[in-house]
This record gives sequence, structure tokens and C-alpha cells, in this order.
Amino acid sequence: MRGRLTILASLCVLGLAMPATGAAASDPYTDVPASFWARGQVLWSATNGWITPRAPTHFGVAHTASRLTASRVLAKLALKVTHTPMAADTYTQAVESGWMAAGTGPDQPITQLDFDRGVVTVLGLKRIATTIGHLRTADGWHPHTPTGFGVEQVVRAIGARVNAPDGSDQWEQWPAQPLLRANLAVEAYQLAHLPSWAAYEAQSEEAVSTALPTWTPLKRAVLGFALRYAGAPYVWGGEYPTPSSPYGAQAAGGFDCSGFVWWVLKMQTYHVGSLTWSGSSQILGRDTYTMARDLPVSRRVPYSGLHPGDILFWSSAPNGVNTAWSTVYHAGIYLGNGWTINSHGSGDGVTLNYMGPGAGWYHDAFAFGWRVMPLGK
Repeated sequence: MRGRLTILASLCVLGLAMPATGAAASDPYTDVPASFWARGQVLWSATNGWITPRAPTHFGVAHTASRLTASRVLAKLALKVTHTPMAADTYTQAVESGWMAAGTGPDQPITQLDFDRGVVTVLGLKRIATTIGHLRTADGWHPHTPTGFGVEQVVRAIGARVNAPDGSDQWEQWPAQPLLRANLAVEAYQLAHLPSWAAYEAQSEEAVSTALPTWTPLKRAVLGFALRYAGAPYVWGGEYPTPSSPYGAQAAGGFDCSGFVWWVLKMQTYHVGSLTWSGSSQILGRDTYTMARDLPVSRRVPYSGLHPGDILFWSSAPNGVNTAWSTVYHAGIYLGNGWTINSHGSGDGVTLNYMGPGAGWYHDAFAFGWRVMPLGK
């Protein structure tokens, strides 16, 4: 996070900070008990008129959000950031303003991605999202990226997307899925409380579009595969893109930090010309701590020696290659020229992040790398 001075206390497991609402002790909605993971945001969004409850005693947290409901959030956001007056018919306003497509009408469900597209449009960040979406390496190679790649990177960079905490991962959503009202309430709260540095974070991410070095054929295959999952949700213990993982059922499809490393570098076999490669025989430990513990100091790679495809480790007490393994708590994959792809709670999933000088936590907490891929292949 270039230039950001905020220290992210535990990036791999960061949960959701609940807002203060001033709500009464009794539950105003039958489907929002005191234990509900997004209770604070739900109550705030209803109290402040960003989302209308489905009934006086039922918010409808598990219902899909309609285009009409989403349009009200976008109109509220436009009122806040550009002082655009809210129309009585916010659905028509959103469509005519280019914040969302008409679809089949105001009652049609809206996907997470379609809503996020509206967010970046209202915030004036559409150009940046488009630039990021045109990602290429130094030799002009364009890796395949998921639909909405640039948009999803931007909404995470500004802090609009929030990780559902461990125990509530069933609420995590992929960009193409219909947006649930609970998740919309969380995002509405985030959008209403964007920090002053939010736009700068989005602008700093734009540099990745032309920052990546030339990749060898094998690294094109491996890192290109990793990029296909940018925007996947953060799921504690996740190591597979669907809940029905052959390695054990997950609450939702998605990845935690070491699970993403496993998915890309251990659980796949890559065929490039006559070369067949997998990191399966080298990567044995599943969690970040075990990976770091099993890696001898002699095999650790300092920041200055990193190459694309190296596994990265961050620590609460970084000391270069001599970092104590027990302090390591986050892992990712190096893309080159100071950029990483990693799955983390504070970004609600798989994102590309700058980790060079001036990047704050990503630079200052970096410990060492681990080379599992052959050089020059």
C-alpha cells in the first residue's frame, strides 16, 4: 500500500471492526441478533436511510439486493462525495447517470461486481479501474484476468470491501454472485466512512498496470494462473475456489493467505513446452508458520534477491532472513518489481499490492522469500 503508514496488525486474519450504532439493547430486526457478524453495519445502514428494511421487524440480511436497493446506496454515496441531489426514483437516477445498467428492472438482483462498478463510477475512479484492467508485463504480454479485475482491485484498495470474520465465512461472495443485503449494508457503511487517503490508495494501485517485469514461459503460466483468482474472497482455512473442496469442505469458496499459495504453487501442475513443473514436493506445510519453520535460513531469500514466483513471508518482528519463524503470519507470491499477489483479510481476498519502499506495512513487515520455482524457465 504505497505511502500508507497504517500498520495492519494481523493481515492474514484481520476481522471486521464493528461500528458503534447507538442502537437499543433489544433486537430491532428478528434476523439481526446481537451475535450477527454485520449487526453494526446493518443497523447503521437502516438508521441512516442507506438501505430500507424489508419489513418493520425484518431487515432481510440473507435476501439478494435488488437494483433498486443498490441504487439508493449509490445515490447516497453520490450525495456524500459530489453533493448530487438524490432523486425520488433512485433506480432511474442510477441508470441515467451510468452508475448501473437497467437490467430487467428495479426488482432484478444485482451482482457484487455490478454494484462495485457503480461505486467506482460514482467515486470518479472508473479510469483507474480500466487502466488496472489492462495489466501487462514489460514485454507487452497481457495475462488473462477475471471480468471486473480492475474494479475489484480498486474497491479493495479504498477499503470498501470487508472480510467476514472467521465463523461467518459463509457470507463471503465472489464478484459474479448476486449481492446479499447484509454484504451491501457492510459496503454501504464502508463507503460512508471512507478515509481521506482512499482515493490515493486507488491511484497508487494504477502503477501495477505497467510495473510488472517480463516473465519466463513457466512464470507466465504460474503467475498468469494466480491472476485468474484476483478478487476471490478471503476465507479462513480456504484453499479451493468452491466450498466442496476435495481437501475438506469450506464455508465458502476462497483462500486464506497460505491457502492461496498452496492452490497456485502446490496443487497445480504446469506444462510449458517440454517442461512439467509443480511445487508439490517442496511445499509440505499447509499453514504460514509451518512453511516458515521448515525453511532453513540458508534457503531464505532477502528482499533484494527476490524473483517473480517466489513465496513471500511477512512477520510481526521482521529481521530479514534471520526472522524467527514463529513471528511469521502472512504469505503471498512475488510478481516482480515490488508487487505481490496475496489473499488477506484487510482486502477481503486476493489482491495485488505494492511492497516496495514507502509501501508501509507491505514493505516494513516483509521478512524473507522462498524460491520454489526454477530460474530461467
